[in-house]
Amino acid sequence: MGNGKSESVVPNRFLAIEPQVQKMSQTSGEICPNAVMDDVDIAAHTTWEAPHHTSSRWGTFSVSATVDFEHKIHIYRQMTRAMPENFEAWSHLGYYLAQANQYSAAIEAYVRAIYIRARTPRVWYNYATLLEKLGCYGEAVSSYEQALVISPSYFNAMYGKSRNLYRLGRYQEAVNSYDKALANPLAQGNAACELWYGRGKALVKLQQLDDAIQSFEAALAIAPHSHKIWASLGQALMYQQENANALKKFEKALKLAPDNIQYWVHKGFLLKRLGQYEEALNAFDEAISLEPDSARIWHHRGLTLMTMQRYTDAYDNFEQALKYQAYDYKSWLSLGWALEKMGDYKKAIEAYNKSLSIEPDQSFAFYRQARCYAILRQNHSAIEHLRRAISLHPENYIPRSQADPLLRDVQTKALLAGAPVSV
Repeated sequence: MGNGKSESVVPNRFLAIEPQVQKMSQTSGEICPNAVMDDVDIAAHTTWEAPHHTSSRWGTFSVSATVDFEHKIHIYRQMTRAMPENFEAWSHLGYYLAQANQYSAAIEAYVRAIYIRARTPRVWYNYATLLEKLGCYGEAVSSYEQALVISPSYFNAMYGKSRNLYRLGRYQEAVNSYDKALANPLAQGNAACELWYGRGKALVKLQQLDDAIQSFEAALAIAPHSHKIWASLGQALMYQQENANALKKFEKALKLAPDNIQYWVHKGFLLKRLGQYEEALNAFDEAISLEPDSARIWHHRGLTLMTMQRYTDAYDNFEQALKYQAYDYKSWLSLGWALEKMGDYKKAIEAYNKSLSIEPDQSFAFYRQARCYAILRQNHSAIEHLRRAISLHPENYIPRSQADPLLRDVQTKALLAGAPVSV
């Protein structure tokens, strides 16, 4: 290896990352171009490890709670100019640039530090956390792995690799990585809690719900006052159709975080499943009070009203949803359904057409249109729209139309219309 340089591991990624750095500098928030969004929580845990203190003719520096980053950056820039091959100077410069949110310059500094001394796991770890901060999760995994090649038991790198594999949607790899991290002697206290929690989320994505529930319970044994873990446990139970038990978990989460909109929405959804419709409406009202312009919440509230056969009120809720998100095909679909139930079949057909213009292959929309056309005695249109529904999902709509008195006669003609022509 000679002077510590190794072309096989030195990163050559700055040009690929630069556009994302520029985009990030134009916004106040973190960019996550390939983030895998969670239903409950997507909290990041990226932290940089401080380099060891450095003694030189510029003085001795160490990290403290209050740091004048610009002064530190100035000092280490001077050092890199005077000693361009000094690993510690580039490492410290990268660290303080990252702390000052100067990510583009920090990338350059870390690349230079790695070029000088590639066998230092801490600099690979800090470089990986910077890539993670920028939303470059695949690159972050590769850099955490480089740290682990050098130091296989590097606990923070194991955790960083695990959570970024999750973000990339590589869930089985994430579970395997979390298992290795949990076997590390440093997996204690809050660190172990985060590992069990992350493992549980990955298992939910793999639909291994029993194992996921066990992971969340292990996390709660360490941190019983963590609302995000109670909510994730509730979500796993909800996927298992254990609605009453899931509701209890979301209620615990809401006691700890009463302003969390997502928890109120889940509570409303579960109450609706349990047939407690008024209570469900109250939960959605709580969510709306926190976020009045959320199309999704208005849509959920409208669906509850549909179940209660309050079609006019449901229509008003769907219109409110479309006010905030005009191109939501689900809200147009639900609006058509409400209009159909209200007896306004022509307007229902128009609403279904709006939905289909946004999302064309909706068998349910075609089926509902076929019923509306049949009621309006426009048999040719009824046949055509039922044919489209059947062509998309014959396993559902052949038996459904056979059992539907309105469409029973239409169905045979629709099937004939969709049959291949013999030559």
